[in-house]
Amino acid sequence: MKSPLRKRLPRELKSEFGKYLVVFIMMAITIGFVSGFLVADGSMLRAYDDSFQKYNIEDGYFQTKKKLTPAQKEDIEKSDVKVYENFYIEQKLTNGSTIRFFKNRKEVDKVCLMNGKMPKKSGEIAVDRMYADNNELKVGDTVKSRKKTFRITGLVALSDYSALFQNNNDTMFDAVKFGVAIVTDKDFEALNQVKVQYNYAWIYDKKPATEKKEKKIRKIEELGLTYPKRTDVLKTTVLTAGIMLFGGAFIFIIDTATMYLFAVMG
Repeated sequence: MKSPLRKRLPRELKSEFGKYLVVFIMMAITIGFVSGFLVADGSMLRAYDDSFQKYNIEDGYFQTKKKLTPAQKEDIEKSDVKVYENFYIEQKLTNGSTIRFFKNRKEVDKVCLMNGKMPKKSGEIAVDRMYADNNELKVGDTVKSRKKTFRITGLVALSDYSALFQNNNDTMFDAVKFGVAIVTDKDFEALNQVKVQYNYAWIYDKKPATEKKEKKIRKIEELGLTYPKRTDVLKTTVLTAGIMLFGGAFIFIIDTATMYLFAVMG
């Protein structure tokens, strides 16, 4: 006996071709979206791990109210760490945003130049690429802070600012109203030195094999200073990005399932 489905299935596909085409397209897009998410997740983690060696990213940092004396710095480095100056000054721009100015870093937390060139002369500045995009700035444009006008020569990414958090306790970063930038040593010294933040980066002389074996830096604790590890901040950033991607994928799948039900029932 021949199955009645032999004729029914072709007729069903022919009469409801549009409905099944929509379902097929939605399923293909969903599979592609989820597969892309899984690939991007792995790539993000590899890039995160590789960046520590490539840009010599700090293991942690601390701030002081006054600049460390050579004796204090030497005393801290007895804890088997190397301490680097990474001072910055925050100033408002005429567009209402706040820029955190740094000198160029050549030893620790190195700068990734993404477009243009690094500032070499007075009046030149390299700004964070994300901040520039969000404020519709490009190489060749100018920004003004107080009476000083800077010409943008390059777009950069600072390895210790993978996300533009102004404060570590911020739940979300704002790359429109806050950015980071590199200026020449001369221009940095010409900024309002009263606002200098004495920020120090430190790196282990010999990195512990695991996080559980990381040593406390007793000399810093004795000075009453705090030293959040930059690795913890970066991991939080990666985790936040992962949650956002996963949330987007979940919402997309729910939308697709809803469209499928409408297609089947409609």
